[in-house]
Parts: sequence; C-alpha cells; structure tokens
Amino acid sequence: MLQRSYSDPEVHYYYTKEGEGDQSLRFVVLSDLYGYVFEDGNGVIADRAGNTFPDAILIGGNMITAGTEELTPLTDLIKRLVQIAPVYYSYGEEELKYVKNHTSEKDSTDPLREALEKAGAVVLNESYADTNLYGIGVRVGGMYNNAYELTNLRNEVKKRYEGTWNFLSDYQNTENLKIMLSIRPESFLYSDACKNWDVDLVVSGNDLGGLVVLPHYGGVFGGSRGYFPEFVHGLSEKDGVKLFLTSGLSAPRGMIPRLNNPPEIAVVDIDGLSREQM
Repeated sequence: MLQRSYSDPEVHYYYTKEGEGDQSLRFVVLSDLYGYVFEDGNGVIADRAGNTFPDAILIGGNMITAGTEELTPLTDLIKRLVQIAPVYYSYGEEELKYVKNHTSEKDSTDPLREALEKAGAVVLNESYADTNLYGIGVRVGGMYNNAYELTNLRNEVKKRYEGTWNFLSDYQNTENLKIMLSIRPESFLYSDACKNWDVDLVVSGNDLGGLVVLPHYGGVFGGSRGYFPEFVHGLSEKDGVKLFLTSGLSAPRGMIPRLNNPPEIAVVDIDGLSREQM
C-alpha cells in the first residue's frame, strides 16, 4: 500500500452540475507534488492528464517545497501541460515560502512567477484570470489567505485582510463560471465564507486525502479539522458552493507517509453550463 501511494498516479473522475444548460467543461486538477519526481519522470503526469482531454488544467499549489533548489522538473512539467490545455497555477504555502526565501528588500522580483510564466502557466496569487472556453466564460481565481471572518463584529473589514476582501469582492463580480483555487479547504469550509462569497466551485488540496486512508473509514488526518474529517476528499457542497478536494500527488518529507492513498490526477466534469455565461 505504501509503494502504491507514491509510485503510480491514478486518474479519478468527478462530476458536478452548474445550471440547466446543455454544455460541459472538463478540468484536470493537480496539487501537492512537493517536488517529488516519479520514477519515469513527471511526464507520466502530463501523459495521463492529456489522455483525459481537459479544457483547462488547474494547479492548486504545493508543487515544490520551500527549499527547492531546482525548478526545472516543475517547469518542464508545465511546458508539457500547456501543450494539452491552458494551465492556471495558484500558490500554496510552499510556493509562498519559496518566494520569501528568494526575494529581498533590494530585489522583490518573484523568481517563481517568472519561471512559471515563462513555461506558459497563468499564475494566480490573490488574482484572477478570465477566459473563454468553447463559448463559455470562466473566471479562475487563486488565493491562499482565508476567505472567512474578514470583517469584525461591526462588519468592518479587518485591516490585515483588506487586500483579500477587495480581491474577493472584485472576483465575484461576473456572470462567468467562477472557479477558485484555494489550497487550504478550511478557507471556505469554516464559518461564513460560502455564504458571503459568490463562488461556483472551490478547488482545494493540502490535506492529502487524509494522508492515511483506512478501508470503510476514509482519510485519517484533516489538518486543523482533526481526525476523520467529514470532508477530506472528493466533491461536497456547503451553502450553495461546490467544494472539491483532491488528495494530491505526494506528501512532504518528515510527515507520516501516505498509505493506501495513490497519487491523484483528478478530472472534474462540470455539466449544465450555457454559452450565455460570458
């Protein structure tokens, strides 16, 4: 089970519906590679993702570690993925730490963004991009900060979260299909986030499917949500917002190893769309 959890990425399919239209879109979701390179190279990820014929590829973050010394395995993977479909890349905690480690007051240029954009990805860090996929308008956003409790008891925006609040307010102002890459599931699972923000689908990772998966019980570890959390993998819904959580591709070194938890290339099909969503 341990060998299976690190050696052979599996393609898993998920389905959800947004409306009563007659159009559909397919998204491949990748996250949490943590700099791991599979035995035959990460080309296996691109090959298997490409075989699903996605309309876009969503990368949720934590694809490297803060201490990554060489970005080539990641950028080579991106170069292959963009030959399949547009790639949208949102930062996770590891990317943010990497950027912090590689910038200074004298030079604040983000070297990771430069490398990813040069490879062809659209980088999202509290930002969004609008696109048109076969006549269907889609807005893809990316964020790391929490989407909950951004205001105080007087409904005033907390100063430390003003940027996040402004970003979400701007992001939701569209008729496009709204997809948010938010690596930490608690960002939208906690408190009032799903009630307050108009998002169609939130895509998360980080919890690695519970890391250890027990038959009949599911994923064991849910981060800040404790043991055997209700939502640790797959599709769910809260307050009208669809939530998808992938179990990711690997795990950080030093943690309990993944067990009975194969690396996941997730495919999310969204049906019921309309070309009027533009």
